[in-house]
Amino acid sequence: MMKKTVSILLLLFVGQFAFSQQNVIANARRTAQLMIDNYLKKNYENYVDFLYPTEIKYRGGKDKFVSLLRANDEISNSINIKTVSQKIISTSKVYQAGKELHCAISVENKSSSDMGTTILRTTLLAISADKGKTWKFITTGDKTPTQVHKMVPKFNEDLMWDAGSFKVLEK
Repeated sequence: MMKKTVSILLLLFVGQFAFSQQNVIANARRTAQLMIDNYLKKNYENYVDFLYPTEIKYRGGKDKFVSLLRANDEISNSINIKTVSQKIISTSKVYQAGKELHCAISVENKSSSDMGTTILRTTLLAISADKGKTWKFITTGDKTPTQVHKMVPKFNEDLMWDAGSFKVLEK
């Protein structure tokens, strides 16, 4: 009887952990999508609010980064580059990293220009300091893994992500 009770409790615990992991991942994806939506709507002030504090510092502060994003828009418009879509492709499992949770979210960015469609795949490092309720992000596309590791207080070395890829599909 004792073995059955322990087995049932163990199964319930494992099932609860798996369910909890899925809820945390779903919340990270939802938050990343909100961030992406703000970017696509060119609401850069709100977009930057989703970034992890060291990411904002890396970009020179909120005001400087928002100005840079707007300047990039002007350049893109002048050479006829338009964002077609941004979508989440996949999410890693969630890792404990000190007092934080971390996971990697792969994102596909499609742009169009006179030369064709460009597809850029990059990864967001998602970070939660409150057990997955809220998330902040670091963009990894223009950083080395060493730079990303230095931007967070603790880093679980089991977390890996793709360095990104870039492809141009001609018209």
